[in-house]
Amino acid sequence: TAGFTAALCVMALQKHGLEALDLAEQPFDPAVAEAVMHEPGDGGADGPVVAEVLRTGYVWKGKVLRPAMVKVRG
Repeated sequence: TAGFTAALCVMALQKHGLEALDLAEQPFDPAVAEAVMHEPGDGGADGPVVAEVLRTGYVWKGKVLRPAMVKVRG
């Protein structure tokens, strides 16, 4: 039930300005994400791209509350 309670808290906070970061397949931005894993790229992208989100990050009223933990490609 801890997961259910956490989900309810997130839903309640989203009504007041909490935003989950949607970073999958986006250019890597160290201001909002922490790269903890790396995989080789195909050479087609301009810089690293988020290959997988390992932990969701959150923004509260325009400020990073918790950076996302991601795997980058490239």
